[in-house]
Amino acid sequence: MRRTLLMLLAPPLIIAGCTVHPPGEAQERRAAFDAGKAFEKPVEERDILPLPDDPTLDDLVNHALLVNPDLEQKYWEWRSAIEQIPQDGTQPTNLVLSAGVPIERGSTSFKRTTLTLANDPMADILWPDKPTVAARRALEMAKAAGERFRKARHDLRARFLNAWYDYALAAELIRLEQENAQLLQTTATITEARNRAGGAGQQDLLKANNELDLSRNQIANMLAQLPAQRATLNALLNRPPAASLPVATTPPAAQALALTDDQLLDRAARQNPQLAALAQEIRGKQEGLTLARLQYYPDFSLSAGTDLGGITQQLTGMITMPLLRHQAIDAAIRQAHANLRAADAMRRQAANDLAALVIFDLVTLRDADRQLDLFEHTILPRARQVVTVTRAAYEAGRSPLLDLLDSQRSLLSIRRLVNELRITRAKRLADLESITATELR
Repeated sequence: MRRTLLMLLAPPLIIAGCTVHPPGEAQERRAAFDAGKAFEKPVEERDILPLPDDPTLDDLVNHALLVNPDLEQKYWEWRSAIEQIPQDGTQPTNLVLSAGVPIERGSTSFKRTTLTLANDPMADILWPDKPTVAARRALEMAKAAGERFRKARHDLRARFLNAWYDYALAAELIRLEQENAQLLQTTATITEARNRAGGAGQQDLLKANNELDLSRNQIANMLAQLPAQRATLNALLNRPPAASLPVATTPPAAQALALTDDQLLDRAARQNPQLAALAQEIRGKQEGLTLARLQYYPDFSLSAGTDLGGITQQLTGMITMPLLRHQAIDAAIRQAHANLRAADAMRRQAANDLAALVIFDLVTLRDADRQLDLFEHTILPRARQVVTVTRAAYEAGRSPLLDLLDSQRSLLSIRRLVNELRITRAKRLADLESITATELR
């Protein structure tokens, strides 16, 4: 009540210029400024170091975080949301200065001229709690935009890593298929020689040539996909689609997770930026519900006038009562409450979906670990031993060359599967890092 009386007695100029800055606004502005230093200058004026000739994966990811336009968009949306705070926290009325000159029988009197200072009659002075609550609501929405910027950073990192792993896998599969084509070429040559000598049928030669052509077609198909995969990576790096990009020569190392499954689920629940953004939106909608209830409170108009002679002064106040808007205000309150309940349900479902994603990624990652352990420590060494034994038998004249070539092709198939498992594991790990907002590799 005291705050209301002060407002009624304050000059209209002070009232019209009043802006509420809720606690936390300055911190949010500083956080946005610190997070977006790379985006402050226009893109053509930024001094960004080019990528080295042989960039590491970390070099590429860090470069993407500096130049990616999608990430920059999320940043400026955050900054835009912050600038909504003083707009919502400012009284919507303006200051009006009017003058009245009385005219009697064609003559005027300077001393009887009146000046009136008032708020805009088209916009009342709001009940003081209304801009305060509106500013708090805008602050919560700005914090939600900040969390979405954080989410965009983690998502960009995961997107780039996934695209890079696909690019590296394609290059490795091409190398393995080229080895397979060389073996098939040798097989076809031997089969053709045996066919001429009568040691192999025509169908064996046709089959060998078909397998060679299929292998070459597979190589050509994978080579055709490389430019598209490179263009995807360059798009994330804000580079021309055909810009050169070296291909990884070694698969990602399979590092053990330092956190348990329960710890990862807990971090997803506590640190996921999407859940944090939804939580901020819920707080904003709670402020929106409070603001809807405040519409029952009256608004004001004030004016002060005087004649230039200093004889007559006038102070006028007006209260706008929402007597005819009760049904609309009631509906707005119910709507705000429904929006709050919907946001709460959305956050609970998002938490359930994220927990399911964590479980899926963990199950896939653990199964990949199991298979990698089996293949790398049992099946792959055994396949290499088969090739060694078969080669010794061939050199001793106890085994035909085709048996050696078949054992080598079998080894290539196992190596191909091992590389696919490594990439699958690395991609699931990148997804876990994005969900939990934690670097795990």
